[in-house]
Amino acid sequence: MNFTKGTVWVSAMTAAIFLSGCVSSEPSVTPGAEDFIYKGHDFGPDRDSAYRKGVVDGCKTSDGDYTKDHSSYKTNESYHMGWEHGRLHCKGTVQ
Repeated sequence: MNFTKGTVWVSAMTAAIFLSGCVSSEPSVTPGAEDFIYKGHDFGPDRDSAYRKGVVDGCKTSDGDYTKDHSSYKTNESYHMGWEHGRLHCKGTVQ
């Protein structure tokens, strides 16, 4: 059989694509005892109360019950980040 460089390249790229599906996209880090976990989502360690409240409100919003402390959302970066992360994680757009 006579293989050209193009044939070998296409074969190699096809194999790489198929084999990349075998690699896990899950992080190898196990959640720690200090991680903030809400509704099965790990939001990481060292989360303050404003962030946690934001996550809870964001998750409620993603479930169809619009909940947001507008004052905190505008003035407290931690609440703002928590609300956004909670809404996205609980909505299922972030794994």
